[in-house]
Amino acid sequence: MSSESRSSPDANHIAFYLPSLRGGGAERVIVNLANEFAERGYSVDIVLVQARGEYLADVSDRVNIIDLDTRRFFGALPQLVTYLKRERPDVLLSTIDTANIVAICAKRISGVSTRVVIRISNMLSTKEVNGQLKHRLVHRVARYVYPYANAVVAVSDGVADDLLEMTKLAPEQITTIYNPSVTDELLQNRTEPIDHPWFVEDQDIPIVLGVGELSEQKDFQTLIRAFDRVVQDRTARLVILGEGPRRDELEALIEEFDLVDSVSIPGFVDNPYAYMSSSDVFVLSSQWEGCPNVLIEALACNVPVVSTNCPSGPEEILESGEWGSLVDVGDHENMAKSVISTLDQQDPIDTEQYARSRFSVEEVTNEYRNLIEE
Repeated sequence: MSSESRSSPDANHIAFYLPSLRGGGAERVIVNLANEFAERGYSVDIVLVQARGEYLADVSDRVNIIDLDTRRFFGALPQLVTYLKRERPDVLLSTIDTANIVAICAKRISGVSTRVVIRISNMLSTKEVNGQLKHRLVHRVARYVYPYANAVVAVSDGVADDLLEMTKLAPEQITTIYNPSVTDELLQNRTEPIDHPWFVEDQDIPIVLGVGELSEQKDFQTLIRAFDRVVQDRTARLVILGEGPRRDELEALIEEFDLVDSVSIPGFVDNPYAYMSSSDVFVLSSQWEGCPNVLIEALACNVPVVSTNCPSGPEEILESGEWGSLVDVGDHENMAKSVISTLDQQDPIDTEQYARSRFSVEEVTNEYRNLIEE
C-alpha cells in the first residue's frame, strides 16, 4: 500500500472513495473490487476520509491508499477536490451516502472529466424512516444530488426500485449489480480452525449462527426469541458474531430467557467464514438490507440458511426461497419453525456452486468494468 502521488494520470485509473475501511459490508465490497481491478492491471486508489478500519490489512499491495485525514465526511470535500485535480482518475466510484454526495460535489467543483459512479447499498426509504435525524437529512440531500452522478449502481432490484421512487433519477441511470461477495480468500478461509470451544467440543450439538453489527437493523432480538423456541424442541446453541450498540440489550434478553449457557456473542472475528462452514444453520434476521453480503457468504460456505424476507435483497438472492427459507420480518415463531425444519433436513441443498456462479468477485468485476468503460 502507498499514499504517494503519481507523476501523471493513468489511462485506466480507478479511484474508490468512502469514509474508512471499518468492518462493514460496503467496505468489504470496495476492498474486493479494488483488489480485483488492481490484479487485472488497472491503476487503483482507495481514497479514505480516514485511513482506518479492520479491512486495511486486506488491501492488496498493488492498491494505493490515499488518506484525506479529516474528521468530518463533508469536511473532506476540499481535499477530494484537490485529489481529483491532481490525479484526474478516469472513474471515481463511491459508496455510502455521505461519500456519494461529496464525490458528486467534488467532481462538479473540480471541473475534471472524471466519471462519478455511486453505489447505493441500502434503501433510502427505509433509512429515512428508521434513521437518526442527521441520516434523514443526508437522504433528503441525496434525492436531489444523485441525478448528477454519471452512473448509479443499485445492489439489488429492490434498491433500484426504491431509488426510482425516492429520487429524481431516471431508470436508464441505474444499473443493478450484486455484491462481489465470493472470493478465493473466503473459499480458503472457510476451512481454517475456529477458536471457539463449541466448534471443537460436543460437535453433535447443532449450532445456529448469526453474523452482523449488534444494531437495530440486524434485529438479533428476534433471532434470540426464535432460538428460545428452538431449544424448547431440542438441544442447540446460538452464536452471534459481531459488535455494536445493542450488545447490552441482547445480553439482557439472553439472561431473561435463561439462555446464558447456550448463546455466545464473541464479538467481531476476522474469519466468520470458518464459523459459517462449521454451523448447521445460518440465520439473517434483519429488518432491512440492500444486498446482504453475509447471506451470500453463507451460501458460498454451503450452510443452510433461513432469512427474513426484508427489503431488500434476500428474496432476490434466495430466488424466492429456492436456496433457503424466507420468513416475515420480526416473526420469531416462524423463524423458529424454519430453523427446526432446516435442522431436520436429511439432504441439504448444495448452495456453493450457485453462489460462486452469481456472486463471485470475478463475475461482478466484469459487470463494473462494462459499466465504467461504456
